[in-house]
Amino acid sequence: MTAPALVEQIIASHAGRDGVTPGELVTAKVDRVYLQDGNSPTIATLFEKHGFSGVFDRDRVGIFFDHSVIAPDKHIAARLREAERLAERLGVRVFRAGEGISHVVALEEGWYEPGTIVIGSDSHTCTGGATQSLALGMGASDCTAAMVTGETWLRVPETIWIDVKGRPGAATRARDVVIYALARNGQDPFLYRSVEWCGEWLEDLALDSCATIANLGVEMGAKCTFLPPGRDRPQGMEAIRPPEAGDPRILSLDIEGLPPMVSKPHLPANAVPLDECEGLKVNYVFIGTCTNGRLEDIAEAASVLGDAKVRPGVQCLVTPGSRRVYLEAMERGYIAALVRSGAIISPPGCSACLGTQGSIPASGDRVLSTMNRNFLGRMGNPEAEIYLASPLVAAHAAIRGEMPRMSELLS
Repeated sequence: MTAPALVEQIIASHAGRDGVTPGELVTAKVDRVYLQDGNSPTIATLFEKHGFSGVFDRDRVGIFFDHSVIAPDKHIAARLREAERLAERLGVRVFRAGEGISHVVALEEGWYEPGTIVIGSDSHTCTGGATQSLALGMGASDCTAAMVTGETWLRVPETIWIDVKGRPGAATRARDVVIYALARNGQDPFLYRSVEWCGEWLEDLALDSCATIANLGVEMGAKCTFLPPGRDRPQGMEAIRPPEAGDPRILSLDIEGLPPMVSKPHLPANAVPLDECEGLKVNYVFIGTCTNGRLEDIAEAASVLGDAKVRPGVQCLVTPGSRRVYLEAMERGYIAALVRSGAIISPPGCSACLGTQGSIPASGDRVLSTMNRNFLGRMGNPEAEIYLASPLVAAHAAIRGEMPRMSELLS
């Protein structure tokens, strides 16, 4: 008999049940709740409206100041002050501006423990699936309820298993595999499903790469994602056990020799192999975010840019995902190498990702970014084009001022 899917096991244990069935509406206890500064004022309004005065456990609730680390205007500055007042009133843990992006810091701080339920007020809370936490992005009302009661409700999702076969090309990174799966299959197979990844290639990945895969789960349309145990991962993770071969819930993904992928405007799923974009002019490169702002990403960018220069006419912005990443990158010489190359380093946070902080692209700009979304206007200007790729591809593009050739990535 096939063991219950991981999402079913976790929900059942938090609901005090022996088991749950996909499609059921279930109330379950939560282990942690965290907010980000952008929607904290909305949650503050809900607290006031309903007369709530406290949270279920101050040590298990946090507010991250990451979306607008440096306020770009008086309206956002006022919003940040309101979020600060909420944190002070509730007495919860505060992660100050400059400490980093919530999903990066939560992983560093051990907030995504295997088998836990974590609720976040940002859609990329799903990053916690890298360590098998059922980490769910929810709206303001649901987050408020979870903060007050220590419980949440949800419909138990069905599960799909992605069985990864083979190994990708030498210049291909974790995000390329997710984008390939999305481009090949669309969102339909993954919508409101729990996605369990399995395959030998995944077991060899560093935790940073696993976090990238889990982070992109929401772009697939998934409710949550789970990565298998392996190198550089915490104790307590369960083996991924897909159903028997031939089960329609298993999606086989052959990545043997897969090349790097590039997402073209204006959807992550609108992706093609790099060689189809070769030579396309680029004048703004952004490396960072909760998808690719971890240490291995900064290290790769520095290894490419360290002995080169950002091409004149190209702006290259690099944003470490957390203070810890920033400090370690400084100690290892990565930041110095990037600065010497002509890159601009911005403080840890969401930075230019959604146009509320950082350099907004000009009309007509073509951006190559390592973030997770390239929706029209995502970076603050709907008249700019946004392409998405790995830090390796992005760093080479900063040197060339155009999409690189495959041969350059391997040299």
